[in-house]
Amino acid sequence: MDPHTGSNDLDLERKVTEKLAGIPGMDTSKIEPHAEGTRVVLEGSVDTVFSARKAVLGAETVEGVHDVRSELQLTGETGTSNH
Repeated sequence: MDPHTGSNDLDLERKVTEKLAGIPGMDTSKIEPHAEGTRVVLEGSVDTVFSARKAVLGAETVEGVHDVRSELQLTGETGTSNH
């Protein structure tokens, strides 16, 4: 077992979080990525199916990510942005 795997997972989670935060017009504060090697599981909630798809596509573009699984829940809340 590689003792560095845990830190690599944390680094990948950080990269995915940063990528998702950069998606314009989308609240990603309730999305938690969990890395397991090169797989990332997105947990949490988003407002629409479109937002969930954008989150998955964003995570897939992060270097080191080979597979993304979405376990995101839909809240159906729209227009509640505090910008």
